[in-house]
This record gives sequence, C-alpha cells and structure tokens, in this order.
Amino acid sequence: MNLYQMEGSLEPQFAEELSSLLEEEVVAFSWYEKEPEHWTFQLIFKIQQEKSLKEKIATYYKEKNLLYPEIHTQSLQDEDWVSAVYKDFPPLHLGQFYIYGSHIEEAPPNGLIPLCINAATAFGSGQHESTEGCLKALTLLAQKESFSYPLDMGCGSGILAFAMASLWKVSTLACDNDPEAVKVTLENARINHLEAYIEAFVSEGFSSLKMKTFDVITANILAGPLCQMAGDAVSALSPGGFIILSGLLNRQAEDVIDAYRSQGAKLVDQLFLGDWSTLILRKGNNGQD
Repeated sequence: MNLYQMEGSLEPQFAEELSSLLEEEVVAFSWYEKEPEHWTFQLIFKIQQEKSLKEKIATYYKEKNLLYPEIHTQSLQDEDWVSAVYKDFPPLHLGQFYIYGSHIEEAPPNGLIPLCINAATAFGSGQHESTEGCLKALTLLAQKESFSYPLDMGCGSGILAFAMASLWKVSTLACDNDPEAVKVTLENARINHLEAYIEAFVSEGFSSLKMKTFDVITANILAGPLCQMAGDAVSALSPGGFIILSGLLNRQAEDVIDAYRSQGAKLVDQLFLGDWSTLILRKGNNGQD
C-alpha cells in the first residue's frame, strides 16, 4: 500500500475537530509542536484521497476564519512508515503506569502497571501531554483514594479506562461519540486482559448516562466541550466524587475551572506539562462548592 504524508500548520485547539472531520479518509492524524508556539498537523493517507482531503481542509479553515496553511505532501515507503511508528512510540513511564506498544519485547519494569497501547485510529497512546497528565493525576488520587464507579468520558483508545480498572480492580465504563474509538477500546481491553472490567459504548457526551453516577470521571477532550458539558459532568458525579479534566491549554484552564466551579466542583490540583494543563476537581459532599 503506497502511503503519503501531508503537513500543515494548525492551532492545537482545532486539531481534534479537524481530525474528526477527516478521520474516515486518513490512515492516521497527529499534531505536535514543531517549534515553540508553532504547531503542525500531520496526515498519513492514500494518494486517491489527496484532492478530497485538501478540499475539506480548505473549507474548514475558511469556516474558522483561519489563514490557509502551506501544505507539504510527500510519499512514504511502507517500510519507512512502520519504522517511523515504532521509533515514535518508545515505552513510557507515566505516573504509576508503563505504556508500551506491542513492538516492545523487553519485560515491563517491576512496580509499574503495564498497559499495551498501539498507535491507532483513536486518540490516546500516552504520547500527548494531556494523556500523560491524566495518568499522573490518577496516580496522585490512587495514593489517597479508592473508587468503585469510574467513567472515562471521551475514551479514545481506552487508556484512561484501563488505568482506572487496573488501579482499583473495578468495572469501568468508557464512552465516546466516535464508534471507531469504542471499537479500539474494546480491542485494547482484550489485548490487556481487561475485557471483564471494561464496558464501552457510543454516547454523545452524557446523553446515554442518565440516572447514573460515578465517584471518579476522566475527560480528556478539549476546553470548549469540557465547558459545555460541565453541568452534566458534575451532575453525574456522586457527592465527594472527583473529576479529572484535560485536553486544555494552560491559558484555557481558568475558563474550565470557572465552568465547573459554578456547578459545584472545587479545584483540588492543577498539573502543568508544557503548554497543557490537567485539572483535578472534587464535587462538594452536598453538591455545592
């Protein structure tokens, strides 16, 4: 299969939305900080998709009133693509977790919880600071708290659901509005021998979770959607429950904190990883701040 790579500049707050728009046509979508304050998206695609992709990208940038970027396209050899994936995904020690791909042959270190997560069509390999922040936040909570009813909202690869299931050995719900993410989560649960603990399903936000409450929730999404779902998210928390929020830039954190504070959740801790923040908040025992 002949694959091609396309690159262009993009502000990180638009990356996940653009990824969702193009996901049915691309083999892989990623974004990274190429230089300080200069972010780049990267697509891997089949050549017959190029025209359609460029048209969709141009339309998206126009709708968002963004300056259309200079697009760079080049061909990739199959062997180069595989090697690049393996090179770009070394094992990671994040909090109490050891995140690795199936290409890693050495045994996991003692004392860490191993999770096998391959690069795939759903977000959450541990490489991004937002996922790293969530895993470190869960590690901090696990030092003092124990939970019985976890939820991973916007589960992507399922990595955070697996982390919670592994920490507390309890059934964990994972949901996403992308059916592909749910499919990947279920497959990753099987790979990690966690299928008995994981229930994954498609849900648009909290719409499929009415009348259910959770004592810990993770939501690694984006600042805008996190603010929009603040009311539903805090309502879904049991009194005294914790919620971990990520996928937001440091400059967006205060808006997210305000949105959740207004619903009765108080900031417990904020983790900074480069330009990205992860928030740990707690609902009051009587539902008030």
